[in-house]
Amino acid sequence: MKKLVKILIVFAVVAIAYLSLPYHVQMGLKHNFADVDDYKLFKSNVIHKSTHPEEWKISETYNKNKPSNELLNFFDERKTCAFLVIKNNKIVYERYAEDYNKETISGSFSMAKTVNALLIGKMIELGKIHSLEDDVKKYVPELTQIPSGKLTIKDVITMSADIDWDESYWNIFSLTAESYYGNDLDALMGKLKLRPDNQQGKLFEYQSCCTQILGYIIKNVSGKSLAECANEYLWTPLGAESDALWSTDKKGMEKSFCCINATARDFARLGQMVLQHGRWDSTQVIDAAYITQMTTPASYLKDERGNTCDWYGYQTWIINYKNESIPYFRGILGQFIFVLPKENAVIVRLGKKIKKDSEDPHYQNNDIRNYIEAGLQVLNSKLN
Repeated sequence: MKKLVKILIVFAVVAIAYLSLPYHVQMGLKHNFADVDDYKLFKSNVIHKSTHPEEWKISETYNKNKPSNELLNFFDERKTCAFLVIKNNKIVYERYAEDYNKETISGSFSMAKTVNALLIGKMIELGKIHSLEDDVKKYVPELTQIPSGKLTIKDVITMSADIDWDESYWNIFSLTAESYYGNDLDALMGKLKLRPDNQQGKLFEYQSCCTQILGYIIKNVSGKSLAECANEYLWTPLGAESDALWSTDKKGMEKSFCCINATARDFARLGQMVLQHGRWDSTQVIDAAYITQMTTPASYLKDERGNTCDWYGYQTWIINYKNESIPYFRGILGQFIFVLPKENAVIVRLGKKIKKDSEDPHYQNNDIRNYIEAGLQVLNSKLN
């Protein structure tokens, strides 16, 4: 009996301690680490499919050529859910695994960052934002602890804001964890502060809070939710075939730094539009000059190691592979949309696992190159 009482007391103490923790810490303890199906945990806003959905054309060589067996084994090791290759606006290769198919939605994670950059470009085109040199505080009064005149939209969009933020995915007490698992993004915005060393616009440092700020800019200047903007300015003109979900906090503010959940085929439309310099069919969806700026490295920046930033533009990664400059969208578990101008092609990879190399000075490892190589093996077949 005494043993049972002790067990109950311990259980009660643990329960009380757990319930006294902040909401995002409770969620982090409960769910451990981000997963591609986390949209099931959060509220979400719908990005409605296009009113005129457009099916992808299928190449006459569809799935007649495939990557090497070595790379296909690599796909399986990394739990690749979807791999899609498009050339000349037609699907030439499509592979699904892990119970996925062409209608399965999956989390974008940080690929959503590039979507924010596209929407910022649209807001500039519509005259709702004057310039990337504008003061962020002009558009985001929620940043109560960031003084006016200290931070521009360009600083934020190039990840050079130098905010007091630790991009930690493992520390459940971090602001990063709060942004993902928390339920009050307004409160999070009110916690953000600039570091005192004034490196804004000088130092590249990847910070998800930068994209959340972009999300607030888009929401505040448009008067619409990010999901509504994505529907009107992207999903509808791109002919998206399926509804997507954008995860939100309890108030309905999208987690703009992550958490768009869509099919591989609809993600591919974003890459195809970037490949076509902002066009889709006869429609100029996003200004072509802005797409060029977005996919050009912010080479005036250095990282903390002193490396010149030749890998990042406006919320968009750039890799040089086999003498080709390839812009791409990127998510933490190996979510990718690669844009290959020389091949007039787009490669999409969705999955559950990626190997990282913290010592890689360009933030690009062999996993990334393997997916590009797999796509090139499909594209360079004599059948194509």
